[in-house]
Amino acid sequence: MEETTRQTILYLRDVLKLSFYQIQDKTGISRKRASRIYQGYSQQDKVKRVFILDEYRHIIAGWFKEHPSLRAQQIHQWLHNRGVEVSYTAVVKYTRMFRNKSTKAYHPLTFLPAEEAQVDWCFINHPRLGKLYCFVLILSYSRYLFAHVFARNSFEFFIEGHMMALYDLQGMPYGMRYDNLSTVVLKRRPDIRYNPRFVEFSRHYGLEIRLCNPGAGNEKGRVERVIRTMRGTFFNTMEKYASLKALNQGLREWVNHKNHTVHRATEKKPADLIQEEKLRPLPQKPWNNVFIHPPVKTTKTAMMIFDTNSYSVPDYLVGKSLSIHSTPDAVKIYDGDKQVASHPRSFERRQQIINPLHRSYCKLSVKAKMQRIHAVITDLHPAISDFMVKNQVCGEEPQKTAYEIFKLMKTHSRGMLVSVASECLKKKSPRLRTFLSYLRMESVEAETVQPQNGALLNISYKPRGLEEYDD
Repeated sequence: MEETTRQTILYLRDVLKLSFYQIQDKTGISRKRASRIYQGYSQQDKVKRVFILDEYRHIIAGWFKEHPSLRAQQIHQWLHNRGVEVSYTAVVKYTRMFRNKSTKAYHPLTFLPAEEAQVDWCFINHPRLGKLYCFVLILSYSRYLFAHVFARNSFEFFIEGHMMALYDLQGMPYGMRYDNLSTVVLKRRPDIRYNPRFVEFSRHYGLEIRLCNPGAGNEKGRVERVIRTMRGTFFNTMEKYASLKALNQGLREWVNHKNHTVHRATEKKPADLIQEEKLRPLPQKPWNNVFIHPPVKTTKTAMMIFDTNSYSVPDYLVGKSLSIHSTPDAVKIYDGDKQVASHPRSFERRQQIINPLHRSYCKLSVKAKMQRIHAVITDLHPAISDFMVKNQVCGEEPQKTAYEIFKLMKTHSRGMLVSVASECLKKKSPRLRTFLSYLRMESVEAETVQPQNGALLNISYKPRGLEEYDD
């Protein structure tokens, strides 16, 4: 067979005058091997390469026999001390055959009721909404699950996920298990250094911070496993949810179904098993989840830049240093201890959020005035804000509705308007007509009550003398 191959290459090279590249294309034999065959070298003539460490093989084997857990760095140092000049990379490759990795055995972990919950982030890419972050918490004993998707994974959202989970569970476990999240631990070596802001939060709720050992992913296996299940089931169909609110609604339904399904390990439903957890009660005062940023100067256009977005402040504050207090839902701007602006938090990029009331123009157009009135009425109270949103959904003009309510402020108190808006929402009729009907003061004449038999009203009474009562 080898001789036939050599004759073929000799014919192609000497007779047809083909190059070794052409011979490679025609025969499938590499050009270098074809060149060696043409020159008369055979496989038997191939000289075995001698490695520099081969003569020390018995010494290295003895070291590993005595110390099976030796590292390549230690072997390199020992060889260097004995005068053997060899690179560290060569030692790593040569000692690979001696360093047999033993298979680790992972024993199942057991937990007491309310002992621990495991927490982690799940990162997802939504086809419409972009990169999102799912906060996942699972109780280690009952496997009861909580999950919520956020637009960011910064500290305030991490805390918000904890608070939502704890108040959903209506109680607290004794400890929380984390891996090396920067929101929890800043440094592990030489000594563990926790995030001071997270330590304050854990102290408020009395939660013990428990960290996984490096390379010990099995210690957080329950939350890792449920995240893998979420990726393979719910998040495979997330493209049908067009908004973050709709996505979270679908996720809540999926989590609720999961909590009411028999778990393969416990053979019980987590919703039933959570009754055995006996979670600790929550503190009366919840944590104030506000992140206070260092003061910075406003721009020349009276804007504060936060998370690439620009939020307006009143014109008279141009050039002044103001502080941003951010929450997961709002961006509040303070001048010292005084709040000077408040905006809904935007999760888009490079947007301008302007409150018309912050702009002091000499002359306002009718449109600008209506915008100001709408902003004032919307900011009066959350109930009125909700009423305005649902009023627009009903097909009514929001600025016209705001103007009518604005005129009522001359004759009615703020509390009365808030009460009427709440009543309209309760009756599920957020319309201007309904709102005005509650405030309409019309005198109603009392109806005359008549019995069906009018003769009953003709009562005759014959007076008696008082002497009859003396007996």
